[in-house]
Amino acid sequence: MKYGRPIRVATRSSALSLVQAREAINILRKALPEETFEIITLNSEGDLRKSESLSAMKRGMFANRIEQAVMEEEADLAVHSAKDVPSDLPDGLIISGYTKRLDPRDVLVHEGLENLMQLPSGFRIGTSSRRRACQVLNLRPDISIIPVRGNVDTRLNFPGKGEVDGVILAASGLIRLNRSKDISAYIPVKESIPDVGQGALLLQCRDDETFPLLKSATDIATQIAVCAERAFLSAIHGECSSPVAAYAEIFGDEIIVKAMAGTPDGIEIYRTEVKGSIRQPEQTGLNAVQALLDSGAADLIGPNYE
Repeated sequence: MKYGRPIRVATRSSALSLVQAREAINILRKALPEETFEIITLNSEGDLRKSESLSAMKRGMFANRIEQAVMEEEADLAVHSAKDVPSDLPDGLIISGYTKRLDPRDVLVHEGLENLMQLPSGFRIGTSSRRRACQVLNLRPDISIIPVRGNVDTRLNFPGKGEVDGVILAASGLIRLNRSKDISAYIPVKESIPDVGQGALLLQCRDDETFPLLKSATDIATQIAVCAERAFLSAIHGECSSPVAAYAEIFGDEIIVKAMAGTPDGIEIYRTEVKGSIRQPEQTGLNAVQALLDSGAADLIGPNYE
C-alpha cells in the first residue's frame, strides 16, 4: 500500500452519487490494486436548500461541501458529476482525472413513446434546467416548462402524480442507476446540446502526494473533451442558471465543439460548431465562445466574456 491507509472518497449521499463513487473506485482499483478505499457521504449546500429552484443556484452548489472535505483533509478524493463543478477550482484543489463518459444526451421520460417533436401542444415538461428549457422552448414554444427538482427517483415520479406530463433528465444518470427502461426518447444533440461535462465523472484531490497516485486512472478522451467544454464555461463565467451549453466530440486528431447560448424563454438562441486539434482543446473551447459572439450572442455572453 503506497498511500499508507485507505483512500477516503467523498461524495454526496444520493443513490446516484454513491453509484458514481463506486464506479470511480472500481476504475481506481484496477490502476491501484494495492490501495484500499473508503466512501464518505456528505450533504452539499444544494442538497440542503431543497425548497430553492435549481435555476436560482450557482454552479457548484452540489460540489462545494465535497470540495471542502478534501481541502480540510476529511477526505482524499472527491467524486463529482463533472457538470456540477464550477470552472474555477478552490485554491489547493486540482482535477486528478475523469472517468469514461457515458451517453451525454438529455432524455425524455413520459408515459408514451413520442419524441420531443411529436409531443402534443400544451404538453407539460418538468425541468429546472434553464439550458434544457431554452432549447426545448426554441423548438416547441407550444410546450409548457414546469420547474421540478429532487433526486432521480423523485423526478421520475412526477409524471405519475399529474403535476407534469413528462420530465427531462440526463441519460447517464438513468444508465448508471439501471433505469434505462424508463427512457421514452433520447433527445439528439442537435436539438439539445448537453451541459458542460454531462455524462462524465470528475475526480478532484489536493495538489499533494495523492495526485500522482490518482491521475493514472483518467480516461484521456473524456479529459480532452471536457477540458474544451470547461474552457468555454470559464471564458463566459457560466453558472448553473445560465442558458449556455457546450459539448465536445473527438474524431481522430480533431475535436469538434458544439455550443449554444440563449434566453430562458427560448425566443433567442445561438448555436455554433467549431473544429480544432485534440492538442489544443482549451483553445477550441475559447474559439466556440468567439464564434457565438460573432454570430450575434454578444448581448447574452458579451458582458461576462474576457
